[in-house]
Amino acid sequence: MSHSNFDITALILRLGFGLNMIFGHGLGKFLKLFSGAEIKFPSILGLSPTLGLSLAVLGEFIACIFIILGYKTKYAVVFSIVTMAVAAFIAHGDDPWFSRGGSSKEMAVLYLIGFVSIYFIGSGKFSLDHKLSGSF
Repeated sequence: MSHSNFDITALILRLGFGLNMIFGHGLGKFLKLFSGAEIKFPSILGLSPTLGLSLAVLGEFIACIFIILGYKTKYAVVFSIVTMAVAAFIAHGDDPWFSRGGSSKEMAVLYLIGFVSIYFIGSGKFSLDHKLSGSF
């Protein structure tokens, strides 16, 4: 893969997974967290619903903004990786792997794969990380 194809691939992964996570999952949780309404969220790992929701917002909304921008990408994506691992193997631990019209691990695992890929390839040339490093 040429260097430019690699950088475009990194950009597509960051934008694709980041935007889909924000608008498909994170934004709703973010709005719920700050709505003032009673927080109804699963108590995972013994955490209070408010703390669990706050951590989900961190991994599914805030970290994804950093991922999309390509800023501190390797650090930010760790929050999304942990969030998706918890979603797949704890929150959906008893659910089947694939959806048959109900809950499943499938989406969380797909996001997990994408975020792990972003961690290993990095943010690429089309990112704030690259621009701020002084490498043009």
